[in-house]
Amino acid sequence: MSWNYSDNEFIKIFRKMLNWEWYTDVNTKTLFIHCLLKANWKPGSWHGHQYDRGQFITSLPSLAKETGLSVQQVRTALKHLKSTGELTDKKYPKFRIITVVSFDKFQSINRQTNSKPTAKSTVSQQATNRQSTADIRTYKNSKNIKKKEGESTFDPDDYVYDFATTDVDDDDW
Repeated sequence: MSWNYSDNEFIKIFRKMLNWEWYTDVNTKTLFIHCLLKANWKPGSWHGHQYDRGQFITSLPSLAKETGLSVQQVRTALKHLKSTGELTDKKYPKFRIITVVSFDKFQSINRQTNSKPTAKSTVSQQATNRQSTADIRTYKNSKNIKKKEGESTFDPDDYVYDFATTDVDDDDW
């Protein structure tokens, strides 16, 4: 599957979610992450109903179909998330508007950019790389001297992959 990504088509999930009280409840966790993904990143309207950033319009059957949960499992998970303040919802006859309460806190618009010059880091990195390369050349030279002198050249370090001097594609991982 090939996806097209834009700047606003992602969510942040913080590692501290591992300590969240609903983390081990698979249905509740599934529904919450689904709600984070579904929540709109900007205000809009649907069939004359306005929604804000962090809200989306849905129904229990739609959530069940989208998450693979039953309607009852969605209802229970929604009850959990409302009881602890992660979500609120407003019911209408054929749909509901769900609000991720702290959407702005967790999905901030402000992006941290690395626009400051990084000359110091780059210089340090280059120096480290140069040093590694020099050490490898020294190692190879000493290995060649041993070969000339007839010594055994087995060295367990020969089997260590050197990432500093070898190009590695992401596909190799």
